Amino acid sequence: MKAPAVSPCLGVSDTQATCDFYEKIGFTALPAGDDPNDDLRILLFEGEFALMVFRDEHLRGWLPVLRNTPVGAFGMFYLAVDDFDTYVERIRPLVTVTKDVTEAKGQKVFYFTDADGYVIGVTQKQTW
Repeated sequence: MKAPAVSPCLGVSDTQATCDFYEKIGFTALPAGDDPNDDLRILLFEGEFALMVFRDEHLRGWLPVLRNTPVGAFGMFYLAVDDFDTYVERIRPLVTVTKDVTEAKGQKVFYFTDADGYVIGVTQKQTW
């Protein structure tokens, strides 16, 4: 698996709960290394790297500049899927809908929040 040029690492309040949430909606969670005391996890979507999650207290210890930063983000992340309608139908009962399906410039988008307040926008995969 090739790592992307930019790899998001999100601070979360409970790493296991976050992994459980993402696994319910089609992700796979993997440990990031061999240290059992390190709760950094890599999340894959359809076998491809998607993001990393790390318990907030550990992330703040690793990068003290983040000490006073709250969990959550201003902005959003996008998840591109092969079959937009099928995926949204499958996850809708499992997530908190932030903004229902809208369409702009021919592209459908569906927004939900994860357990830590991060906003995820689901879109159809496309080639630019």
